[in-house]
Amino acid sequence: MRKKSSTSSPVCATCKIHDHDTLHFPSGFLWGAATSSHQVEGGNENEWSAWEREPGNILDGTESGDAADQWNRYESDFDLAQKLGHTMHRLSVEWSRIEPEPGQFDEEAIAHYRDMLHALKDRGMTVMLTLHHFTNPIWFANMGGWESRKSVALFERFVRRIIPEFREYVDLWCTINEPNVYASNSFLRGEWPPQRKSVWAYYRVTRHLARAHRRAYKLIHAQIDDAKVGIAQNVFSIESYQWWEFDDYIKMRLLNYFWNHHFFSLAGRRYQDYIGVNYYFHVRIRKSGIFSFRTMDSREEHREGSDLGWELYPNGLFQSIMNMRQYGVPIYVTENGLAAVNDHRRSRFMVGSLKETYHAIRAGADVRGYCYWSLIDNFEWNKGFAPRFGMIEVDYKTQKRTPRNSAFLFAHIAKMNGISHDMFRYLGHSAHEEPETYV
Repeated sequence: MRKKSSTSSPVCATCKIHDHDTLHFPSGFLWGAATSSHQVEGGNENEWSAWEREPGNILDGTESGDAADQWNRYESDFDLAQKLGHTMHRLSVEWSRIEPEPGQFDEEAIAHYRDMLHALKDRGMTVMLTLHHFTNPIWFANMGGWESRKSVALFERFVRRIIPEFREYVDLWCTINEPNVYASNSFLRGEWPPQRKSVWAYYRVTRHLARAHRRAYKLIHAQIDDAKVGIAQNVFSIESYQWWEFDDYIKMRLLNYFWNHHFFSLAGRRYQDYIGVNYYFHVRIRKSGIFSFRTMDSREEHREGSDLGWELYPNGLFQSIMNMRQYGVPIYVTENGLAAVNDHRRSRFMVGSLKETYHAIRAGADVRGYCYWSLIDNFEWNKGFAPRFGMIEVDYKTQKRTPRNSAFLFAHIAKMNGISHDMFRYLGHSAHEEPETYV
């Protein structure tokens, strides 16, 4: 037998120094992408579309208009998702299409959405359906919107009408998308319609959204025995530059409660069959007094970010998942992505985020699936069409779809149900260095 060299490195007898094995996700883990109706369908007439027409409201001066025309092109988009190995898709229905006038329901719109959901099931997809994704009918807004006491009953009427129409095709019901984002952007920052700045309105709207979720939860469970109902929550990962100081520790706890957990305290823990985690933001708290604090803009430190200036920090997804683990229900990453013309930046963020998702699973989190935001480029609310979130590029002049390299990378990950060691080369390249592609 050949003797080992005396200069060889010592190797642990029970473990590997450097593991090159694929990081395998649990069997049955779901891979997919997400969209929302107003952002991709086109042709919507709601509170948002009316607001878009007012000069100065959209940063790039555009209107949603035809958006990505998915209302007419959904089958070809779903074909692309299927070819890219997706086993899950998250989408929403547009309330204003289904109920264009109070108590009047559009049967053609309902049938069209039923066809869309059927198309996803025909392609073997697990379907997550969002019932409210920021947009409201104009008549609902004119009646006071979510500030009104009537809002909960009006939403309940809408939900009651659509459950029997879609129950056959929906696996996971998402009642409300990011209630914290909707309430804060519309009623604290005043950036979204109705552009109010009122702490009292913010809390009133948040309470009404929580009640609406509970009502919808009960309605769905009353009609579907094995229903799975939850929300998608925008979750911050949070750190302080002086975490060891007591006042900064308290600030972190307060921000974590009010942003990440306040809605659940209003809606009730028992009204969640799963929790959807939407992760985009890592918040750094800067020292600024005992009774006040300010956050650090990552651009001040020249940290790498998206085209919107949001910090590229995949590690925060691990913290966000573990933060939601305390509720003791399954978790789905329902949105995770970044706006970037540079697709390599998207690929690196994707690999880094999935690596952190894997670590959260290994740490005990019951994560069942991951949806990248978004399947295709879309209208990004008050930012307009400039941000490019899609793993599939959209030419808005021709509506041509072109999968980016990140889409093929994601397809490879989904097929393997894991992250192979060679994919970590993405994490070792700068934003201006392209590794080999998966096209």
